[in-house]
Amino acid sequence: MNERIKIVRKHLHLTLDSFSSRIGITSSGLSKIERGLSGASEQTILSICREFNVNETWLRTGDGDMFDQDQSSILSRLADEYKLTAREQSALAAFLELSESDRAAIMRYVDNLVEKFSPASVSDTAAEAVAAARDYMDMVADEKNNMDESSTSAG
Repeated sequence: MNERIKIVRKHLHLTLDSFSSRIGITSSGLSKIERGLSGASEQTILSICREFNVNETWLRTGDGDMFDQDQSSILSRLADEYKLTAREQSALAAFLELSESDRAAIMRYVDNLVEKFSPASVSDTAAEAVAAARDYMDMVADEKNNMDESSTSAG
């Protein structure tokens, strides 16, 4: 298990200090655990699993995936790995909760922005932003109309 603790820390790109402070032990204590000079307490094991969404079975035995695979665990790991702010985490979570068609509409909008703001095509940034916003509003209105028509024809 000591080696798996080190694997988790390295995978998360954390120093002994940062990892140990998040689980409530000293960096020298963590170093001793990783080197096999002392064992991890039950509290340390549970803290690692809770703080870093590590699969407890994997940590204890090596069986299964290193990390829990539920949505909140995955989002939490992404937030840690990419240093996402609370606002960015909320935006990502909200995006993932959207329907497939709503996510597709947003991605089309993003594609339009990328195309309009590529270095070769940027001339008047404000005008381009207004045009992109209008395109997006038109696209959403079209999709809403299509959904309204399909629900009326189905009923």
